[in-house]
Amino acid sequence: MEIVVAIIAGLFSICVAIFGAVFINLNNVKLQTRKLKEDHYVRYIESVHNLAEDNKSIQALKEYTLHRDKMFIVASEKVVKAMLEYEAVAVGKSSTEHDKYLTRLVVEIRKDLSVRDKSYPQIYLKASKKQ
Repeated sequence: MEIVVAIIAGLFSICVAIFGAVFINLNNVKLQTRKLKEDHYVRYIESVHNLAEDNKSIQALKEYTLHRDKMFIVASEKVVKAMLEYEAVAVGKSSTEHDKYLTRLVVEIRKDLSVRDKSYPQIYLKASKKQ
């Protein structure tokens, strides 16, 4: 009888250890994926800013294109749709239209990163002061 209790306790301990390891691994994968997305989203927004600041710069355009293409790999479907809509409807348009679609894009990025907002304000790009 004592041996049966010891075997059951040992099996239970093994199951708990396996469950814990699987749970920790899944959580680590989620955190790594979120960090990867966050890095790509930040680089993309930086390249949007740089391109808006100097839209005649070949380097800024190359950088934007590279980061945009990487977004197709890591971004959620909603973020990709918002990005394409931003490009199709807002780029080169009035600042009001541009800012509306840029805000939608950033809100979708924040949702994909699990950042919850009740009332996110409309945003705009601001040029850096050149020295």
